[in-house]
Amino acid sequence: MSKGNQDFSKIFSEIQREFTHFASSYAKAVKSGANTVGKQVIDAVDNMDQPANIVASKLIAAVKSGVKNAGEQMINSGIDYVNHMNTKKNKE
Repeated sequence: MSKGNQDFSKIFSEIQREFTHFASSYAKAVKSGANTVGKQVIDAVDNMDQPANIVASKLIAAVKSGVKNAGEQMINSGIDYVNHMNTKKNKE
């Protein structure tokens, strides 16, 4: 394999590895956010004697909470990744 092909293959492998890491982190964050929403939705509709606007506001709050949870996890994952890359770079 020529040097150019080896370099391209190495770059492509690195991109693929990084994408796989990102996709895994994203999937974990979304699952965690969905679990948060699910619990809050069950709580919101548990009392059916509530007016519809109260239930709706609780459902909206649940979705916001789930999105916030997922976002926080993605940020934490990004920080961990940057720290890992800095550690890796310092070892080289």
